[in-house]
Amino acid sequence: MNLSTTVLGSTAVKQLQATSSAWVLEVGSDRLTRSDLARVGCYNFVAAGNLTAVLKTIAVKNLGDLYARIPPTALALPHLGVISLAVLGAAFEAKGIGGEMPLENWSKKHSALNGSTGLVTFHTLKLRELAEAARERKERRRAARR
Repeated sequence: MNLSTTVLGSTAVKQLQATSSAWVLEVGSDRLTRSDLARVGCYNFVAAGNLTAVLKTIAVKNLGDLYARIPPTALALPHLGVISLAVLGAAFEAKGIGGEMPLENWSKKHSALNGSTGLVTFHTLKLRELAEAARERKERRRAARR
């Protein structure tokens, strides 16, 4: 992009250049910029920020560690939806993790480890996690009453 300092001003040009080279997704030691994600067709930078914030609460070393250790069910959290999961798939793709279909391979890998036979959508995973949390709250209340 041609940023004219004459028209935009040097401060605006510097800010735009800094924004375009700054990372938008951080997973442990891995940091991806807008350009890194755009190379694989991902332009959901707000979702990348949401994903970064959520992943800071989960102890992962990098994207490879996340792919190997963290199941999709662990990401069925508030403020993390299917768009953020798509960004994660793009990050896997940008780093060359998980083959041609990284999200599907990641899901299959962890569903096989958990003894599950089929894949389900992320929305379904989130609904199951919410139902499980509600059931646990109900059990705690019931136990507290006794």
